[in-house]
Amino acid sequence: GTFALYSLICRYAKASLTPNQQAEDKEISNYRLEVPSHRLRWASAVKSLLENRKTAKYLLLFVTMLATAMVIGDGILTPCIS
Repeated sequence: GTFALYSLICRYAKASLTPNQQAEDKEISNYRLEVPSHRLRWASAVKSLLENRKTAKYLLLFVTMLATAMVIGDGILTPCIS
């Protein structure tokens, strides 16, 4: 679940550390609309932060790896303790 969520974020918000899109995709992604609600405006701001800041990309990757390790560790340790 955690890693699948990370891969979806990387696909739709271009938050991946390796380039995985073509040059034409940048023109489409830079098109901005007036968003009708505060929630969509906030989501757009988070998306642009993830796309433009390298530290945010590294932080997202670190949190994903930590959460995945915790889920795997919980799956291994829980049956051993029981």
